[in-house]
Order: sequence, then C-alpha cells, then structure tokens
Amino acid sequence: MIYRREIDGLRAAAVMPVILFHAGFSFFSGGFIGVDVFFVISGFLITSIILEEMRNGTFSLAAFYERRARRILPALFLVVLCCLPFAWLWVMQEEFRAFSDSLIATSLSGANFLFWFKSGYFAPEAAEVPLLHIWSLAVEEQYYMFFPLLVIFMWKRKPSWLFAVLVAIALASLAYSEWASRVFPSANFYFLPSRAWEFLAGSIGSVQLKGQKRGSDPLSFLGFGMIAFSIFYFDETSPIPSTLALVPVVGAMLVLLYARQGTWVAALLSTRVFIMVGQISYSAYLWHQPLFAFARIRSIDPPPLTAMGVLTWLSLVLAYVSWRFVEQPFRRGERRLLPSTRGLVASVSLVLAAFIAFGIYGHDTRGIPWRLPAPIKEFMANNGWSKTCLLEGASGWETMPIQGCVFNGSHAQTYAILGDSLASSLTPALAKRLDGMNIGLQQITHSFCAPVADVSMVPHQARDCGAFNAAAIDYLVKSKVKTVFLAASWKIFFEQSRYRFRGEEVATSDVGQRLRDAFDKSVGELTSAGIRVVIIYPHPRGETEIAAKVAKLMHKGTPEPTITIAQDEFLQQSAPSYAYLDDPKDRHVLRVDPARIFCGMEAGRCDLAREGKTFISDKVHFTPVGADAVTDEIMVTLGRDHMADPNGMAALSSD
Repeated sequence: MIYRREIDGLRAAAVMPVILFHAGFSFFSGGFIGVDVFFVISGFLITSIILEEMRNGTFSLAAFYERRARRILPALFLVVLCCLPFAWLWVMQEEFRAFSDSLIATSLSGANFLFWFKSGYFAPEAAEVPLLHIWSLAVEEQYYMFFPLLVIFMWKRKPSWLFAVLVAIALASLAYSEWASRVFPSANFYFLPSRAWEFLAGSIGSVQLKGQKRGSDPLSFLGFGMIAFSIFYFDETSPIPSTLALVPVVGAMLVLLYARQGTWVAALLSTRVFIMVGQISYSAYLWHQPLFAFARIRSIDPPPLTAMGVLTWLSLVLAYVSWRFVEQPFRRGERRLLPSTRGLVASVSLVLAAFIAFGIYGHDTRGIPWRLPAPIKEFMANNGWSKTCLLEGASGWETMPIQGCVFNGSHAQTYAILGDSLASSLTPALAKRLDGMNIGLQQITHSFCAPVADVSMVPHQARDCGAFNAAAIDYLVKSKVKTVFLAASWKIFFEQSRYRFRGEEVATSDVGQRLRDAFDKSVGELTSAGIRVVIIYPHPRGETEIAAKVAKLMHKGTPEPTITIAQDEFLQQSAPSYAYLDDPKDRHVLRVDPARIFCGMEAGRCDLAREGKTFISDKVHFTPVGADAVTDEIMVTLGRDHMADPNGMAALSSD
C-alpha cells in the first residue's frame, strides 16, 4: 500500500483532542470523538491492505494477525508493565482489585465489557482508572477477529457484492446505534455492534477509493471542518455513537478520500509536527490515560491544568521512546525482534498468562491488602461491614429463629432486627449494646429484602424477599419477641419502577399505593401482636466507596479526612422514603432518624466521614463506628419511650 503522509497527520488530529479532553481542557469538550476518527482510519487502512493482498493473491490470515499483534501488543505490554508498580504503591484495595480485573480483561480483549459493567466512561471516578482507554483497543481487536473472515467469504463467493454487503451492515449498525443510544446508552458506547459502522465507513471509503486519485480542496476542507466542529461543539451529553456521530465519521471519510497531495488539508496534515505526532499516536494514546489517572490518584486535590499540560507533553515524550525503541523494532522487516512466528506466539502467550495470573491473584485477594502501609491496611480492615447471618437465596430460613443468628440468647428478654444487608451491618453494634442491658437479639436479614411482606424488587437477587418477609413476620407474631427493629436501604427499595406483589410483577400507576398498603400491613401485623416496632430511617449515602476514599486521602497525606454531602441533597434523595415510613400511625411505632447524627455538625452538610471516623463503608452500609453512632440514637429513642410496660409494649412519648 502506498504511504500517505496526510493519514499520519489525520491520526495526530484524532489523538491530540482525546488526550486534551482526558486532561480536562474544557475547550476540547468533544475531544473523545477522536476515537471515532481512529476507528474510521483503522477500517480504511485494514481494508486497503486486505484487498490489495487479495488482488495479488498474497493474503494470509495468519500473517494478518501476526502483523496486528506486532503493531498492538509490544507497546501495550510495556505500558501495562509500567502501570504495575504505581498501582502497587498508590492504589487502594478495592481499586486495585478493579485494576486486577482490568489486567484480565485487557489480556482477553474484553476491556470494553468490563468497563461497561463497572462504570460509565464519563463518570467522575473513571478519570482515576489507569486502563480505561483500553476499551477502544478491545473494540478494535474484536473487529479484527471478524472483518477479515467476512472479506475472505465474500471474495471467494461474490467479490462484486462486497461493497453492497459492507454498506448494508454499516447501515444496520448505524440504525442499531441510534436506537441503543436512547435505550442502552452505556452499552451503546462500549460495544462493537454500535461501533462497527464507524470501521465500515473507513472500509467503504477504501473500496470507493479504487481508481480515485484526485483530491478536492472543498470536500477535504469540509471533512476537516466537520471533525473540528465535533471536537469543539460536542460534549459528554452528546449521544455517541448515533446518527450524530455521522458528523466526525463522514468528515474523516472525506479527508481520507479527498485530502490528496496538492490540497490545503493534505498540506496541513503533512507538516512535520502532524506527521511526527501521527506516527507516535498509538503509543501516545496508550500512555496518556495512565499518566493522568495516577496523577489524580496521588493528588489530594484535582491536579491543576498546568500539571495536566506537563503530563500531556510527557505522554508524547514517552510515546516517542516506545515508538522508537519498542514499536519499530518489532515491526520493521529486517532484523526485527522475535522474527519467527513461533517465538512471537510463545512470548505473547507467556506475557498474557502472567497478566491473567496476576489479575486473578489481585481479584481473589481483594486487592492484595498486605502491600499497603500498616495504618492503611488496618484502617480498611476496621471499616468493613458485617455480613454475618446475612442470607441469600431461598435457603437458611426454613425454620426460625435462624440457627446461629441469636445473639446473647441466654437473656430472658430478646429483641429482633429484620431487614436487608443494611440491617446486617447494624446488628453487631446493636447486639453488643443490648447485651449490656441483659437483652438478646435475633438477626433476621436477607440481601435485597426490605422488611415488607409479600413484596419483592424485580432483580433476580430479590426474588425470594416477599416470601422471606412473610415467613419472618409470621414467626415474629407467634414468638415471644416484643421489640422489632426494621432497617433497610429504603431509598433503593422505595424507588424501584417495578415490583413483584405475591409473585405478580407490577409497574402501574397504582404501585405506590399498593406499596404503602403492603408496608402498613407488615407493620400493623407486628403491632397488632403487641410488638413494639422501631423503624430505622434513611441515612446519607455516598456516590463512591467512602472508606476507600478516606483511606486514599490518608495515604496521600490527609490524616483525618472528612467526607460530606449537601444536606439538601440528602433530604431530596430521602423524601420519597420518608413519605412511606411516616405513614404507619400506630402508637406502638418508634422512629429513629440517623440524620440527627450525620447532619448538622455544620449548617447545610451531612457527614459520611468526620475527622477520620468513617460512618459508611462502601456507599450504603455502616462501618462499626457508623453502627455504633446509629445504635446510640436507637438507645436515646428507646429511653424516651418511658411508657414501656413489663412486657416491652410501648407508646410514643409525648416528646
């Protein structure tokens, strides 16, 4: 294939906006579309090479994949290897486990699936994921797996139909991406079916180019302008890919087709700076995200743009080094490294196996906690949440009380706590406090099961919740327990769009009233049996892992971090739950509001961690310190209920 300098220049015009966008330069608000341009270039070049070899009778599938391996893997392996020591030293436990997962996914060409499952590309925490950008490489590798096979199939049967088939598949993929951008936007961003049309646009351009040798200033300038428009006017809210992505994609096609030597655009893209950056563009793309991510991981405050600008230049310097001393030695025809195919396959297999093995170890050990400094390791160990006696599925609650889940059972009086995993995280502190009052505690907790009889959330993990709660309430009504604590992640439960009522899935306008009736009925069954019900209200929640965030700040040099959210935000989030929880008016219902603990230390804020004391472990569950604080409020509420009779019956006090 004849070398075209302007294509290297187009690579530069694609990679720099991506880097500057990830660096945080808001002027390049649509810089991420550089990836879309890369996909078009890749489809164009791959198709040109395959068709030329097909015509000459020299095409070999094995040789094709070997060239792709030599092009992609050496620099990728170098960057991943360089990430390992910094991740080892600086990354917290759960994030290191996620990094280990990304090693496995990268090695298996499935990073796009992993990052789709883990988080959105534009989510705030994504900026601290060192290998996030490898998703696009995975999409490209997946395209390489299928496209040559399609060309071979068509070439052997109906070569004249190849262009029509490519157009048909591209149109189907474009239509799918338009639909998926509205229905499944995250999957649409990451997956090949939504992206295939961008590669195929380049492939179609390659087929169309046959016999077309003349450039066009107006058309090439229009194409370059369409790319520039996308870079500066698109933003994170733009639905990409979709028909909107036709702007940069068609722009790239026009440049590839009509920016021939002698045109203004070709002259610009053929300048020394553009060509040099274009030649190192792959390595630059590999280096920039780890540099930015580790800078953000290590900094207490977000790095200033000046620092990110320096790192941008550093990514180009490292790109040149890896291009010069890694990419080229593996690719050049004469005296290339690992010249034999067998040696290349063996070496690649060994490295991939090592990455996968290390990734599995990091995942199975939950982030290799022993690598962290002792204070950080101790902090993380002390700020988990209790999963003891937390049931899952349909087993373990056939008989009640649940075996092994009665604490301090030798006491004459026993209370019970009923709820989901949030209740489980509260149980140890509550059991300890009640033990000091000569009261036992039965734990009846099941994942995803807010304590409402005959109602389940739709997700698979919650399928048994309605039956579980019905059985639990039936047992409690017949038991000698006279005080029951109801605790759950109420916000999650009360904000579902669909529920199962006695196995019937419902998503209608009357679901709110049905839910309210079911909750009132559950509480009413308990109070009618002479049981005092204590409802634990919602508490402030985190958007990220709170204990890990505190540990990260401690590791960076902040000894006693405080993590907060706005009180107005918390109240707005909790309002729907409060409406349900306020509804039961029985005089035997007490209410405990954790907001009294977490909110109000300073006006307008709620604390998730205060001066190093962390209340929330992940995003929802209580740490031991948080559980102790809520238990204090429970004891205050019980103390106020001064009208208790000898059997434990109570009414709300006048205050």
